[in-house]
Amino acid sequence: MSDIKSRFRIRNGEIEIEYEGPLREVNLRYESAFEWLTSTRAKKIGKREEKKAEEKGKKEKRGGARRPIYGSKIEELIAEGFFEKRKSLDDVTKGLVPKNVPTRGFGARNAIIGNLRRKIAKKDAKLKGAKEEGTWYFWVD
Repeated sequence: MSDIKSRFRIRNGEIEIEYEGPLREVNLRYESAFEWLTSTRAKKIGKREEKKAEEKGKKEKRGGARRPIYGSKIEELIAEGFFEKRKSLDDVTKGLVPKNVPTRGFGARNAIIGNLRRKIAKKDAKLKGAKEEGTWYFWVD
């Protein structure tokens, strides 16, 4: 009668343990190998180091950390009295052009509308706003 055989394989970084044998012996060795694995730190090398070397020569796709520029510029417009008359989102975008903030593109437009909507949602906000027939309008009371 043949004994039931089993096997296992454990990797930790570059170290690999593989064992095949009788079931009881495999279970005992697996437990000791698993204890060893959980007690040591894996040293990750290979692909990650290669990527770092490749990335040093490449320029990142994003432009770096983003700064909150729209909120302060909108506050300046409020202080200057820009919103005394009711202004549409397009008017606000045109009003931000002399402030040297990015206004072109879908991302800039979303950032502007997001900042304006946050300002009108605040408690005791000076700036008011409403969406009428698909267009946002803003004013100061």
